[in-house]
Amino acid sequence: MRQQNSSAPVSLETIGDQPRLSESKHARRARFHQSWYRAAHLGVSTWGCTAWGRPLGSILPQPAAAAGMNFTSRESQNMFKVRRTQGWGVDPFRMTTHMTSSQTLLVNLLGPLGANRQWLLRALGTVLARPDFVELLNLEIEYAPRARSRYLGDMTRLDALITVRTAGGIEGVVLELKYTDRFSSRKLPIAENPLYRQMANDSDTWRTPTSALTDYTVSQLLRCHALGTKALQVEHSAWMPVTLLLVSHPLDLVAVDILKSYRDHLSAPASAVHVDLAKFLNAAIDVSSNSLERAAMGELQLRYIEHAESEDLWLEHSSMSYAKNF
Repeated sequence: MRQQNSSAPVSLETIGDQPRLSESKHARRARFHQSWYRAAHLGVSTWGCTAWGRPLGSILPQPAAAAGMNFTSRESQNMFKVRRTQGWGVDPFRMTTHMTSSQTLLVNLLGPLGANRQWLLRALGTVLARPDFVELLNLEIEYAPRARSRYLGDMTRLDALITVRTAGGIEGVVLELKYTDRFSSRKLPIAENPLYRQMANDSDTWRTPTSALTDYTVSQLLRCHALGTKALQVEHSAWMPVTLLLVSHPLDLVAVDILKSYRDHLSAPASAVHVDLAKFLNAAIDVSSNSLERAAMGELQLRYIEHAESEDLWLEHSSMSYAKNF
């Protein structure tokens, strides 16, 4: 869990090694900001390495990782620990060391919110424009069914599956969270999977199932939406509305385009919603109940959104990198 340090001036020397220029600008900028957060806010002046031995300023050294400093709250760290006891699905090395890990962002976001389910319910109702949300029934992170053959038979896993009671009945929300990682590029033959074809026929999720199931550009979103929908059908023996909520960093423009493409396949386009992370955090602050909740979201704003805090060093780093290449 993070130290309660205020941000301090740092130099490029303590920012540490940075990614190659071949990575996207969004990824490079996010890694640089995480490196700044480590040095300036956590007060950790050294950095760690990837599993292959490559040093990166956005990776915590082992002592800091072991102290839980990749988690922004006690609730986040507890959520990580509890999920580990539930079986495979989280990467303990990446989650404790890699500051750009989307799984770490997931527990940093849902740890505090999940500790107060009414708060999470209000936040979801706000970003989805659903004032009819009445009760949060269940929250599972890194969800995958144990008996896959009863579902869709593949290895799809959801960042979070949330079940809510609304004024009209039970519904699901599938949360897909993106930080610096890309959408999966695997071309899985789901159109040949009879479980997917059966679900497409029975649930009326997609306008033209054959077209949707063979569109590899939206495959990851489709598989997540499908699994969430199938999970509620198995649990309740009926097809129920499920909303796919994609939350991504404001600088990740690719995610927005992919979500738009996926909506074109849906019978009900409103069942897929994109909200950028900054707006999600602002919504959570707006519906919070106390200063501790607001501080928890404020910490996430500093760590993931407020690039202005590291902008001067970023410009200095960028000018030096540019000069080295000419």
